[in-house]
Order: sequence, then C-alpha cells, then structure tokens
Amino acid sequence: MIHTHIRRIGLLLLLLAMQVLIFNHVHILGYATPMICVYFILTLPLSTSRCAKLLWGFGIGLVQDMFANTPGMMAATLTLIAFMQPRLLTLLGGIDKDDEQEDDIAPSIAKLGALPFLRYAFVGVLLQCLFFYLLEVFSIFDISNTLINIGGSTAFSLLIIWFIDSIRSNFVHR
Repeated sequence: MIHTHIRRIGLLLLLLAMQVLIFNHVHILGYATPMICVYFILTLPLSTSRCAKLLWGFGIGLVQDMFANTPGMMAATLTLIAFMQPRLLTLLGGIDKDDEQEDDIAPSIAKLGALPFLRYAFVGVLLQCLFFYLLEVFSIFDISNTLINIGGSTAFSLLIIWFIDSIRSNFVHR
C-alpha cells in the first residue's frame, strides 16, 4: 500500500517537473502546448475519495499556476477535471462503479485496454484544454485561434499521455 503511494508521488513529481521545465516552454507553431499533469488526475482510482481528488487537482493546478504565471486558471481547470473524473471513468472507461473488484483499479492502458483508456483520456484532456483556453481568452471574438489552441494542445497532450502510460504500463507489469 505505501509502495503504491510512493510510486504515485514519484509520478506526480516527474509530471510536474516535465510540465514546468519542458512543456510550459513548448509551443508548436505558436499554438499547441502540452498539458500532461491532467494524467495524474485521470489515473486516480475510483476508490479515491472525492475530497482527495479535488485537493489533488487544486494542489497540482496551484503548483503549475505558480510556475506558469497563470493565476488560478490551471487550479480551476484541474479541480473541475478531478470533480468529473469518476463520471468520465464510468461512462467512457468501461468501469462499473458498483463492482467492488474494479473499485481500486487505477485507469491505464493495461487495465482498461487501449481503446477505452484512449477514449477516456481524450475526453478528459479535451475538457481540460477546453476549460483552460476558454478561461485564458474569456472571449468569443478570437474563436478560431482558441479552437486551434484547444485542438493542438489536446492532440499533443494525448500523444504524450499515451506514450507515458505505455512506458508506465510496460514498466509496472514486468
């Protein structure tokens, strides 16, 4: 049990370091900026309490906000995704919330299968990017650039999340 928590904290620190040191400075064609810390929220088990998920989302977002100079936007976005995570997982990940055996499963490609996990991760990342960029712009006047930002960041973030989860699944199941 404690070994699992230590690994999850290590994953979080790695994701935060990658986001703050690398991905906050990557802007492909001036539009696509990957946001990978949502992966930590998306992979929280269903058995994690709602309060804990909200605190994780807010805390991770607050750390990102401090380093990216986005006052409260990432904290609000990740808190909202943490709130929606159980419903997204049961709707898109194929996990039955009433089944006690599946209650402690941390979503991954290895546990859910490639297609259900990617569908679940896609919707989670899309919602995170949508809320973030709508909060950033807070206007509908430049909607074309906002949609390009949302689409590019979603695609790039999902690609990196798929890569991270594939490596993590192979590493954990050896």
